[in-house]
Amino acid sequence: MQARTAVRMKQEVAVGMYVDEDRDVYMIERKDTIVDIIRMQQKAGLWQTLSVDLVDCGPGSREGDNYMSIIKRVKAHCKAKSVDGRNHVFTISLIFKRQITNPNRRRLFRCDAAFENEITAYASIVPVLQRISPYDLPYPKCVTAGSDEHGDRIVLEDLTTSGYAMLDRRVGLSYEHCIAVMKELAKLHAVSLAMKHAHPHEYADVCSKIREIVYCPEAAEFYTHSLESSLRGALDSLRYSNGEQGELDGPIRAVEGLTGRLYRIMSALVCDGMDEGWRVICHGDTWVNNLMFSADRQHVRLIDLQTMRCTTPVLDILHLLYTSTEHSMRRQYVPELLLQYRQSLLAALGEHFCACEEPAAAAALLRRYADQFSYARLRAEYDRCLPYGLGIAMWLLPAVTFNPDKIPDLDAVTIQDFKTKKHDKRIAQIVSNDYHTRMRDIVLEMYDQGVLQRLKSDRI
Repeated sequence: MQARTAVRMKQEVAVGMYVDEDRDVYMIERKDTIVDIIRMQQKAGLWQTLSVDLVDCGPGSREGDNYMSIIKRVKAHCKAKSVDGRNHVFTISLIFKRQITNPNRRRLFRCDAAFENEITAYASIVPVLQRISPYDLPYPKCVTAGSDEHGDRIVLEDLTTSGYAMLDRRVGLSYEHCIAVMKELAKLHAVSLAMKHAHPHEYADVCSKIREIVYCPEAAEFYTHSLESSLRGALDSLRYSNGEQGELDGPIRAVEGLTGRLYRIMSALVCDGMDEGWRVICHGDTWVNNLMFSADRQHVRLIDLQTMRCTTPVLDILHLLYTSTEHSMRRQYVPELLLQYRQSLLAALGEHFCACEEPAAAAALLRRYADQFSYARLRAEYDRCLPYGLGIAMWLLPAVTFNPDKIPDLDAVTIQDFKTKKHDKRIAQIVSNDYHTRMRDIVLEMYDQGVLQRLKSDRI
């Protein structure tokens, strides 16, 4: 009797909790929480009664695909009676994001600031942008973003139920995937440009809510050491890849010249030096793990808004290409991708202006933006910001290329590990051959295009 009572009490909360000794504890979600969330999504008065029989909680991402929060897929098996007296049985699937539980890791990686940024994005920024936009923005539907008795919480639609999937991070994105991303990034950036024109005060208010959490004074110490560690790892990789003929000698010397400067170079590109007419609200972290594609590769959703920032739009493009594509794709298709981005940007701006301007005024505005974002100017801005592509590749390629069976334990990392090169040794032991190949290709690209030589002469 006592055992049956214990089982029944557990089921009153939820079923499906699991605990792995080597990972964060994945807290189950209460039945009453799920009921409240379901009611948020439904029209008022739809259900006369609503109950949840079972809640299954499981991982919402693959091992090694997420570092800054706990992602859970929560499936609830529900019963309801509608106002007309009919009974209904259905299952709902949602994605829950919660804070990681290790306090040291949260402090070191600034997880609290990142989570707060994402809550603000879903609660206060995306709704405003979507209201302004004449088309759907490429974000998952957010059911709720805020806090409950268990702490910070973001609840999103489960995109997998609509056929979307995250790709294998170790496989470079195809041209078709990149085209889909270019189209959506252009539409996203167009909202900022249109809003700056038609609603400048509202745009300024939205931007004031966006916090830079990486390239800011309070983050500078940790991220400086983190980037320097990545730079040392890249140099070790290049020396490992250097053949007997020493074909990498020149690039290696040029990369060595970045020592002690990489964070400042990246910060300057993100925060300063751009034409203010180009500054837009960017996703900020467009690598493969933050993208979900439809089965036909025609549509993409951008997830993880923790590093949303106001900066030049080409950084979203460079972030994508230098973390998530291979050399052959970039070598062949960068001009076509930039042309697609420009075409989609102008098409999206056309939708905005046609909805709120007289035809002649709309045409004039579109001509102005066509000139501002000419291919020549877009390519010049892209080339100016190429060092960002190099830096973000050094930083993220280890995570992109890790074998899922060889994931570093971030709970055990301290800032002293970066300062004493202890973290370098851990990463060196688990990086893959793919990392070495990609790092070599990217550095040679930058060297052949004169980017590394240009950085050598810069005073940043």
